[in-house]
Amino acid sequence: MSNKPIEKSIPSPPKWLLTFLRWFCDPDLLEDVEGDLTELFERRAESSSTRARWLFALDVLKLLRPGIVKNVAFVTTQNNNAMLFNHIKMAIRHALRYKGYTVLNLFGLIVGLTSSMLILLWVNDEVEKDQFHVNADRIYQVWRNMYQANGEVITTGSIPGPLGDALANNYPEVDEVTYYSWELELLFRLDENVSYEKGRYVSPEFFSIFSFPFAAGDPASALKDPHSVVISEKLAKKYFGESWKTAALSKVIKIDESQEFTVSGIFEDIGSQSSMTFDFVLPAHEYIARNEWIKSWFNGGFSIYFTVKPGADLAAVQQRIEQEINKNTDNAADERLMVLKATDTYLHSNFKNGVPSGGRVQYVRILTIIAIFLLVISCINFMNLATARASRRTKEIGVRKVLGAQRRTLGQQFMVESFMITIVAALLSIGCVLLIIPYFNGLTDKQLYLDFTDARFWMGIFALIAVTGLLSGSYPALLLPSFKVTNSLKGAVRQSASSIYFRNGLVVFQFALSIILIIGSLVVARQMNFVLHKNLGLDKENMAYLYMPQDLANRRDVYRTELLNIPEVKEVSFASGNPLQYGRSTGSSQWDGKDPNAEIEVNVLMVDLGFFSSMGMEIVDGRDFSKDFASDTANYIINEVMADIMGFNEPLGQNLSIWGSKGKVIGIVKNFHMQSLYEPIAPVIVTYNPSYTSVALIRLQNDIPKAIAGIEKVTTALSPAFPFQYEFMDTSYAASYRTEMSLSALVNIFAIVSIFISCLGLFGLSSFSADLRSKEIGIRKVHGASVAGLVMLLSRDYARLMIVAFVLAAPVAWYYMQEWLNGFAFRTDLTLTAFLLAGLTAFVVGALTVSVKSYQAASVNPTRTLKDE
Repeated sequence: MSNKPIEKSIPSPPKWLLTFLRWFCDPDLLEDVEGDLTELFERRAESSSTRARWLFALDVLKLLRPGIVKNVAFVTTQNNNAMLFNHIKMAIRHALRYKGYTVLNLFGLIVGLTSSMLILLWVNDEVEKDQFHVNADRIYQVWRNMYQANGEVITTGSIPGPLGDALANNYPEVDEVTYYSWELELLFRLDENVSYEKGRYVSPEFFSIFSFPFAAGDPASALKDPHSVVISEKLAKKYFGESWKTAALSKVIKIDESQEFTVSGIFEDIGSQSSMTFDFVLPAHEYIARNEWIKSWFNGGFSIYFTVKPGADLAAVQQRIEQEINKNTDNAADERLMVLKATDTYLHSNFKNGVPSGGRVQYVRILTIIAIFLLVISCINFMNLATARASRRTKEIGVRKVLGAQRRTLGQQFMVESFMITIVAALLSIGCVLLIIPYFNGLTDKQLYLDFTDARFWMGIFALIAVTGLLSGSYPALLLPSFKVTNSLKGAVRQSASSIYFRNGLVVFQFALSIILIIGSLVVARQMNFVLHKNLGLDKENMAYLYMPQDLANRRDVYRTELLNIPEVKEVSFASGNPLQYGRSTGSSQWDGKDPNAEIEVNVLMVDLGFFSSMGMEIVDGRDFSKDFASDTANYIINEVMADIMGFNEPLGQNLSIWGSKGKVIGIVKNFHMQSLYEPIAPVIVTYNPSYTSVALIRLQNDIPKAIAGIEKVTTALSPAFPFQYEFMDTSYAASYRTEMSLSALVNIFAIVSIFISCLGLFGLSSFSADLRSKEIGIRKVHGASVAGLVMLLSRDYARLMIVAFVLAAPVAWYYMQEWLNGFAFRTDLTLTAFLLAGLTAFVVGALTVSVKSYQAASVNPTRTLKDE
């Protein structure tokens, strides 16, 4: 709440790029080059800091040329150039000669690289969230820890309003402070253009702290008038057409049919870079002026963000702010404040015992590990396919050694081949990503894209090629040149025990990773099925609900009667919110014998008659609210958790009060979930208070579309000014787990990809083994061995490898899946079924792969394999 003018801050060039420039640039040129680039960056940053960073990176990369780079002793002799050209020519010839092998190798790498690129795009989008703000390193959010009597700590971002003024006036380290409200859905009307829009209440400093660029208007003064509204570019086009830049400012929009606000600014549409979502903002002080409760230290109103001054001591702020609520309240409740960097909130949104304990960062880690797994599996596949072709290249290696080729030169040949295939695979993978990314975005609910103008993208591609090329080519480059000349010229390859163990180890590692992914996919799917079908203590099926505008809420009895006249409407009730996504609470509840020093945060739900029966809830003791008891407006029904907290052997009839309103407990309802299954069931007090109900809950039956049409007709007739808008409770409940369901789908897909790539590698290794044992197979066939017996013989060793892979993978998967499931307060159990199914799947698919090649080898006429003898 500072009223000082906004000082436009010009960002600095990325430090890592400056460090890179200083590393390679000639010292005699560095000062002039760096000065020119920095000056150019600052000019560009005045219009767009993001574009300036991209162009700065490109400028630095363009300087990597002779005359600018330091004098480094590069080997550029004519012989080395000729050798490199020869390596490339040989690689192309080999790829064209063995087209099937080349295609198989390319296919495995393309699948692995494409999958890894998609995952890393998703991960980068998550990690870069909210990093675009100019002051990102100085923006902090205040959090409140409420210490409960049972030892639990409830953490919330809902902060008492007076803290904003305290921070602005009493903390010299604090620069600016802003309020940020919960999401609102309000009705906008401009002439005949009427629609619900989503936005927030914020204070004027919001656009100074956060770098949301304006398309029109002045961010410094846009929210100073309490009756101003700032809208997005999307809303401006929607309400003012194509001439919105000149037509929107100073125009009046009617909101919720009750207030008029003047458009004072238009911000550019918020993209996926921001975790904050809104299409309009209204002045927070206008809302505070109408709601006195926000001015109390006893209530949580808005989220509060602030910036610290450059060089300020944040530890001092943290130390002082911790006891601000306790100092300004006279109750015994222990509520402590803490500050966390705002850019960390998106990824670290879960709290345990008052400290961040996870959140979306867990999914970032999981998918990053999967991307690494897929890349490693692809590289192992490349190695195995390369060694599988070893017998076809032994004579080539022998001849080249006789002609004087050194082992190092032969190794370089195979590394060049590896990098050439990797480069082609990477380029084709980029094309695959471009084709797949629209479907991937639909699956993950994101707006990912490949930004070819971003230097970081190309650096990432180069890094991916370098890592993949080195991993893929290292083993063939070491193994194949090691063959002895005499054996090579005969075409006979004798492998040492260590090389055999190494290749088998690669297969085991490959399949172990695949089995871990398959187990993970089965466990995640099982937990999601558990979440979506768990008995929540109420019946969410065929339950429609809608938020009532005030004119409809004032006529709720008439509304109920009209709705019940619709044959497809079974029951109607009203509440203060959706009972499955509810968070209105208080620490003011009191009862006889309660420890005056104990704080217990309790959810409070306001309902009218018939709520419990229409929601399918069970009253396990006592009675429901009834019109036969006039005193029920002062009485309460509690859930089983609340009854346990109160501690009475007989809770019925006990005195209970909330917000100073005294009554008695008349019933106990069976526990039901009001929050995510990540959280334990919270204590609930239900009060009969129809005047505070704002949500209509409508139980449907038979023809659902006909029921919705009837509800729309009744609703529109009673409240014609507000568009009809409703949701189904089961649909909104499932949507609250959208992230988990996306993760489940991704893990399923990439588990299939991993087993597919692993089978390509297994196919390569079985080919290699069959080539080595071709004469043995021929001799066995001459002596009467059957094809089936030979297939079993060739497959037996690989069956053992897959069993070993399962034994290694199972405990790792067990540990990490237990860790993930422990994040849920309500979860399914880990069973042997998922592990056995994953192992059986990998075994069967692997066995079929080996059997195909074994059958081919066993079917060859022995005269072909024994003719040299």
